[in-house]
Amino acid sequence: MASSREYAMDKKQYMRLMTTTLTTPYIYYNEASGINEEAKSLLVAANGAFEKQDIPRTTELYKQALEKHPNSPELLSNMGAIIAAQGAVAEGLSLLKKATEKDGQSVGAWYNLGTLFLVHSANDQAVEPLKKAIALNPENPAGYNNLGIAYMQMHKIADAKEQFEKALSVHLSFDYAYHNLGALSYDQDNLDEAATYFHKALEINAQNFASLNDLGCVSYKAGKTEEAISLFKKSIEANPSYRLPYFNIGLVSVVDALV
Repeated sequence: MASSREYAMDKKQYMRLMTTTLTTPYIYYNEASGINEEAKSLLVAANGAFEKQDIPRTTELYKQALEKHPNSPELLSNMGAIIAAQGAVAEGLSLLKKATEKDGQSVGAWYNLGTLFLVHSANDQAVEPLKKAIALNPENPAGYNNLGIAYMQMHKIADAKEQFEKALSVHLSFDYAYHNLGALSYDQDNLDEAATYFHKALEINAQNFASLNDLGCVSYKAGKTEEAISLFKKSIEANPSYRLPYFNIGLVSVVDALV
């Protein structure tokens, strides 16, 4: 029968620390073309509430604006995105689809539709809306980034890498894309390459808590436990609400104590 120490050493070799990809968020329109004055005033008020991160107030103002001008693709997109983010996925999906039907050239609506599918793990359904958003605005790195994540989750590694690199080709200082290239390399056990990408993300944004956490995972797999724990703690300092480094510190501490 294997001892606790032997079990822990075996577990250490195959244990799975928690890492993450970075999805760019929904797009919200600050302006909407062709809407009446009442809807315009409500949208201006919603913008102010959004800046204060008063999401309930923003949602209510988007709703009121949409009631004043129910066929605005921008207002439909805003309302669909914000309620989907709060858990009303079916209703949000319906509004976003309606936005694309009202205006097939609405970049935000297509992007939001694809992102909604992505965050709910419907990766195959995310692809086409994100491709349409990219075709309409090829200079926005967010579309490439989220399309890359969709491909990554579908295990289309080469396609995912291509999209992250395209994101960087239009925005060289886009730390999300560097991070996601690192996550891709980490999943392929290319630790040196992963570390390089995470360091690049941190050069752009030293407070990128996801990159700090994932770089800690690289360090631990490379046998640098103290460095790993230090990085996990820095991730927590950057974002105390981010749960992954707490889990990783706990897992590392338990396994290393047994070893």
